[in-house]
Amino acid sequence: MNPLEFTVDGEIFRVSERFQDDGRMSYDFAWLNGPADGTYGFTVGCSPLGARMTRGELMEAGRGFAASFYEPGGIGEEDFPEHVAPHPRSHM
Repeated sequence: MNPLEFTVDGEIFRVSERFQDDGRMSYDFAWLNGPADGTYGFTVGCSPLGARMTRGELMEAGRGFAASFYEPGGIGEEDFPEHVAPHPRSHM
């Protein structure tokens, strides 16, 4: 897969895939408009061997990550207080 870029809820991600040492697929998410000048991100590993994520699953992973980052008590509040969401978010 070529790197995939998408925007979800105003957040921009670039995703690339790679094989882990054990042969399982991993997806590396670079959060392009996130904190640390776009160098911050996360990785999702697949299981079982041979499993891959769909575009929809990748987008949902990005959405969930950003939501948990911004939620009260999330890593954003503590580690990146200067970074603000691109638009107001509601917390349920």
